[in-house]
Amino acid sequence: MLKIEFEEPEYGWLPVKMTFEGVEEVFDASDVPIDPISQLEEVLNSAITGGGGEVWWNLEPAGYYLNIHAEKGLYRLKLEFSERSMKTDREIIFEKVGDFEDVVIPIWRSLRKLQSYNWSEFKVSPDSMQSITNQIKTQQKVNKQRQSDA
Repeated sequence: MLKIEFEEPEYGWLPVKMTFEGVEEVFDASDVPIDPISQLEEVLNSAITGGGGEVWWNLEPAGYYLNIHAEKGLYRLKLEFSERSMKTDREIIFEKVGDFEDVVIPIWRSLRKLQSYNWSEFKVSPDSMQSITNQIKTQQKVNKQRQSDA
């Protein structure tokens, strides 16, 4: 299962630990030029509604890229690394196709936990999180209904 943990940011750098099926990546992500938490919210929101996207965890000059895309009721999750933050030289760290509970819920929980810290940097948008939470509750109801119908 995917797990993302955040530690208190310092001077525009957010310590991040991503763990997935025995693979652990630890890094400090910059909020320049783009805040990765805002990107993560947008990508998760889009994936829940059938789209997806990419989060750039900028390490200046290197970078990690977390891709999340909806695929026929499932979600493709991929983490890549690039020494120069370029698409042409990315290395896949892990890749998986999982269901709602495997992909969406762990990321949502990570964002909710980050939101509870109320740090001055790397803030979670209350409006965005409310939208994501509402969509998750709706999807969980649909999933429960499907299980009871089966």
